[in-house]
Amino acid sequence: MIYLDNAATSHFKPKAVLKTVLAELKNSSNSGRSGHTLAISNALKNEICRKFLLDKLGASDGYQLIFTKNCTEALNLAIFGSLEKGDHVIATTNDHNSILRPLFSLKKSGVIKLSIALPKLNTAVRWQDITPLLEPTTKLITLNLVSNVTGAVCDVEEISKQLVFHFPNPSKRPILLVDGAQGVPIIPIDMKKMKLDMLAVPAHKGLHGIQGVGFLIYKNSIPLKPLVCGGTGTASESVYQPNEPPEAYESGTLFSAGIHGLYEGAKWSFENVERYSKSIKELSTDLISKLNNIGVKVYTSDARCGVITFNIEGFDSSVVSDLLSRDHNIASRSGLHCAPLVHKQLGTIMAGAVRCSLGADSTKKDTKALIVAIKKIKAKNDTALHLK
Repeated sequence: MIYLDNAATSHFKPKAVLKTVLAELKNSSNSGRSGHTLAISNALKNEICRKFLLDKLGASDGYQLIFTKNCTEALNLAIFGSLEKGDHVIATTNDHNSILRPLFSLKKSGVIKLSIALPKLNTAVRWQDITPLLEPTTKLITLNLVSNVTGAVCDVEEISKQLVFHFPNPSKRPILLVDGAQGVPIIPIDMKKMKLDMLAVPAHKGLHGIQGVGFLIYKNSIPLKPLVCGGTGTASESVYQPNEPPEAYESGTLFSAGIHGLYEGAKWSFENVERYSKSIKELSTDLISKLNNIGVKVYTSDARCGVITFNIEGFDSSVVSDLLSRDHNIASRSGLHCAPLVHKQLGTIMAGAVRCSLGADSTKKDTKALIVAIKKIKAKNDTALHLK
């Protein structure tokens, strides 16, 4: 199969990821729960991964990293863990439901006040979109590093810079939460340099790990409340949740095989990102141009991260995606991509859109096959319209 659904999960996995995950499954132990050699080795490998990610994302000093089961849980921890009654939050139409649903739930229950920034069509949010919404009680601002629908890349560094300028007192400054699901590591992130407060990332997308692991990096100065309470392997004499990170936020058994795989996938990704990101951008630029040339409605203008969304006139997106899979052996994704507000803005809330997302192993042959398939699908519709 030609796999063009990398925005959902990366198809390519480095050999070291598979080898490491299998090795842990064959020699399982519970990190942080026992004093025997296997358990200690397991825990040390988890900490090596934690340190590596903090270093690579510019967060080795003044930040904590919490392992979660996915990026959704990381975002939920950031949101539910930092907000209190009476807080005001600014989200955007580009945000994923992993952000929108927790926020709208808090709004519905009367805990927070919520404002939604509306960027220009097919673009990422800018500082100018946020400023009119700022209030004295604004506690949190959420940003999607890369839209999983349009591929628009947000200049989080510029927005953070403006926040620091307008709120020189850190205690009065809104927390900046970045959803890095689609952008890390293709879009460079240095949290300390960029003065970012919180960053959520999954293992199974751009970092080429496996499903079941994610992480949240946050500033030490943020008083984060745990999302889950339970066994931590520390302070077991107490019936109350410990306060010290990371254990306070990592209750229960960690998915060590996934964390070890994340380490190997992240190592490979950061070492090779310059090479494969160049290829993704070149292939995506060419694909967008060809789709436009054959009369397909394309919603993507930024080719950097390989997220390309489009529609064929006369077809529901689910039909196109099914035809691509059934008749042409091409994997894509249709629908609303868990991001309803951006689809409302695009006018695709009813039919959705087809998303083809390129990855580290995508080739010119893959994109050529997609164009051939789209032409054939489009020709069927053009013929039907002519017969009418």
